[in-house]
Amino acid sequence: MQSFPKKTRLVPARVTLGVFAFALLATSLLPRSVFAGDWEFSLGFFYNKSTYSESSYSWTRRWGASVGYYFFARSQIEFAFQDSFTRTYVEGYENTQFRDRVYSLNWVQSFADKNATFQPYVKGGVGQLNRDADGTYAGGARPTQRVDSVTGVLGAGFRFYILKNLALRTEATSYLEGGAISKWSDNFSLTIGASVYF
Repeated sequence: MQSFPKKTRLVPARVTLGVFAFALLATSLLPRSVFAGDWEFSLGFFYNKSTYSESSYSWTRRWGASVGYYFFARSQIEFAFQDSFTRTYVEGYENTQFRDRVYSLNWVQSFADKNATFQPYVKGGVGQLNRDADGTYAGGARPTQRVDSVTGVLGAGFRFYILKNLALRTEATSYLEGGAISKWSDNFSLTIGASVYF
């Protein structure tokens, strides 16, 4: 079950998108000699389902995409998007659905050279969380229907190259609603996908 703040600080999505647009513009103005060269395009997906009884269940579908640019051999700036949908029905206790969309700008730091077969990495950044929720809990309580919040991003993962320009990618990410590290487990996700390099 996900927790919700009693009060939600509303941050328009256009503010966060403005930050992303500014970062992309700043990138385009830097001299070419600064760049290490490669673009990375990634796509990931995750699905899980739990069945508690004949009529009680929970499932989550999550997908994400990102575009990154290597400024240095092991350092990358990444723009990422993730869409997550969770449906839970526990007869007599919970009947809810949550849809989260997170847009983020992240610094990705690899621990191995780009020509290494196995490349572990960590990432951190800032983003915008947009959550829509509906449903009820036992006793008639309802989740907060709309949450728009600035969020911190912490993650770790690895790439495993199967071809020169193609890697399998696995990543664990936590979205820190309101920037609170204490909430790291509230919005934790795992994705498995692939990356293509140009």
